[in-house]
Amino acid sequence: MKNLILTVIAAASIGALFSGCSATQIAQTKASSLLAPALGLGGALAGAYAARDEDDGTKLVVTGAAAAGSFLLGQFIEQGFKDEKAKEYKAGYDLGRSNSAKELYWLYQKMHQAEDGEVQRSRIYELPVQYPADGVKRVPDSIHLSVTE
Repeated sequence: MKNLILTVIAAASIGALFSGCSATQIAQTKASSLLAPALGLGGALAGAYAARDEDDGTKLVVTGAAAAGSFLLGQFIEQGFKDEKAKEYKAGYDLGRSNSAKELYWLYQKMHQAEDGEVQRSRIYELPVQYPADGVKRVPDSIHLSVTE
């Protein structure tokens, strides 16, 4: 009778795992987010198997402890996946940002290159900075603007 119950529980668990994997495609859930529940279920089954010759109270405690421990282990592993994904995203973002700055720099350089036979003229204009009259004392300042023709 006990073997029959364990077999039914194991079959139901395996069915739940397989349906959970197919449900991830429907619900747009990542496979890594199913790791903690799957490990919890596996831990519960391992705990039930380990305490199969004990009394009912001991079976319940061992099964619950194994399930909780496995679930927590799965949570730690999932957090590691999330941290790694965040690091990869940041690295890709930084690479894209630096490439964009380089492209902009070289586009700016190419735009200001002289064509064949042309003479580039460069002028520097000095513009005084105008501050609002709000009662704050400011040091007079000016901006130097370089214009290439």
